[in-house]
Amino acid sequence: MTRVAKHRDATSRGGLNRARARWRRAAWTVLAAAVLWWILAGLDSLLEPLALLAVVLAGAASLVLPTGRPLAIRPRAIPGLTAYFVRASFLGGIDIARRALDPRLPIAPDFIEYRADLPHGPPLTLFMAVLSLLPGTLSVRLEGRLLTVHVLDRHSDPESALRDLEKRIHAAFEDPRQESGGDQ
Repeated sequence: MTRVAKHRDATSRGGLNRARARWRRAAWTVLAAAVLWWILAGLDSLLEPLALLAVVLAGAASLVLPTGRPLAIRPRAIPGLTAYFVRASFLGGIDIARRALDPRLPIAPDFIEYRADLPHGPPLTLFMAVLSLLPGTLSVRLEGRLLTVHVLDRHSDPESALRDLEKRIHAAFEDPRQESGGDQ
């Protein structure tokens, strides 16, 4: 076999392996979407035509959309981050209920700016999503790493809570900037 023929054979096998990996990713996406739907809405709901369409479209999207670089997650940090989120959600929910039931409605809404030190990509996206899920805060805008956050009570030291959340998310991801020595 000539060098050119060997190269073509290796290239075609590489393309076949990539295609298999894409279909495998699509199958896992369909499975994950179906399980998530089942958990959130129940098995009967999963068998509805629109639910099945949504699950199939999730798999199709994974075939069409480009893949990012693999996430460098530190699995040991995930339980701590999850526990923090559950605790903060519970305590925040109690605080919001207390404020809503108080006849004086003790709130002091405001927009604050917070400069995140997380790298762009999944860590920063997760930070914004989690902070929006926590009661009393909502990420509004991101410019570079400067985040505008709506807070329900500006007197409750929201910056400290944001720093704590950022520290926990930073612990869950390996920072690609440390490997390359630059800022992304």
